[in-house]
Amino acid sequence: MLAMPEMNRIRKLREKKGLSIAEISRETGYNWRTVKKYADGDISVQPTIKRKKGMMEEEGYGQIIGLTQLFRQAGGVPKALRIDNLSAAIVSIRKGGERRFTEAFEKFQLYYRFDVQVCNPYSGHEKGNAERKVYYTRNLCFIPAPLMESDPELVEWLHRKMVEDRNRPHYEKGRWIEELWQEEQPELLALPEQDLPIFSLDHAYVNQYGEVMVDGKAFVVHGLSVPNRVLVKKEWNRFVVFSSDGDVHLEAPRPYTNVKREIPWKEIFAEWETKPRVVGHSRYRTYLPEAIRTYLAGPPPQVVARLKGLRALLDRHTLYEIAQWLEESQRWDLAPHEIGVLMEAKHSYYPDKWEESYTPSVLIDYETDLTVYDQRLHPAREGGVQR
Repeated sequence: MLAMPEMNRIRKLREKKGLSIAEISRETGYNWRTVKKYADGDISVQPTIKRKKGMMEEEGYGQIIGLTQLFRQAGGVPKALRIDNLSAAIVSIRKGGERRFTEAFEKFQLYYRFDVQVCNPYSGHEKGNAERKVYYTRNLCFIPAPLMESDPELVEWLHRKMVEDRNRPHYEKGRWIEELWQEEQPELLALPEQDLPIFSLDHAYVNQYGEVMVDGKAFVVHGLSVPNRVLVKKEWNRFVVFSSDGDVHLEAPRPYTNVKREIPWKEIFAEWETKPRVVGHSRYRTYLPEAIRTYLAGPPPQVVARLKGLRALLDRHTLYEIAQWLEESQRWDLAPHEIGVLMEAKHSYYPDKWEESYTPSVLIDYETDLTVYDQRLHPAREGGVQR
């Protein structure tokens, strides 16, 4: 596999200079199959994000994902991207002003095919121009600070705010920004069919309690022997835990997204069945409804039977529906399958009465007295009158 600068060079020779595969092969010295692969093929690149404390735990995530969203909102990729000397994209500045980019940013640039224009550290006017745009955007959108409940809501709000800001004259050209944008939009590069997959892979260990640490938080992984070694795939908003065989054992939102996740009660009940005495000490006990805690209070054999029945009952009802029924009925002596039958009978549908005029009015809603019926069948046995 070629290094990132060589991949980028082949792409530029193909797309910008319009050279043929044979001409690129002669100029670079690589085999024509290799040149064709990187010039015309879809290059599978997966940025490795360097771990840094900052926005979204890995600072590179915020920059690359933010640019991807901007490209989608614009409907294309700009031919050149001007950036400041930010550490998330630039590793170092060599002699002569040449920049050494991070591997993640190089792969991102190669995938979307844009050129990079970096501000000269010795030219204050260039950096000042970029800082003035940052200052304007901050005053426009974040003073006062907006109140948002989620990251997607913030992205949508910022997009709408910046589209509204186009309805003003350009500070230098005097024309409306919306008109200038409509003229320049056809010059954008076409977007790839799929966004660049951005994630990191890390190894983690499952401790003796069946927990794996992700972003400093403990998550319980079910279905694995402990201790164990797993692979954690992290995207900006979620993570997936894989076993050594490639099976998915946990998929959840990352802690900093503040997204509520559903508790896997069926898996938890299955583990409690093997160790019924841990029910009173488990961390998940506090999340159980009070009625379920009362229902599971008993000797271990009874707890095991009820846990097994509740797991089957969860296929048709939620845990909170079961708890609500127990609170209303106070039937703590029933088995789970009996609770299921009574819950379904409560929600059974009875059709409305037909409107018909054939039944005599004296027989409508008439309730038969079965004792009188029995007396007529067996008058001597039922105490009826003999004739």
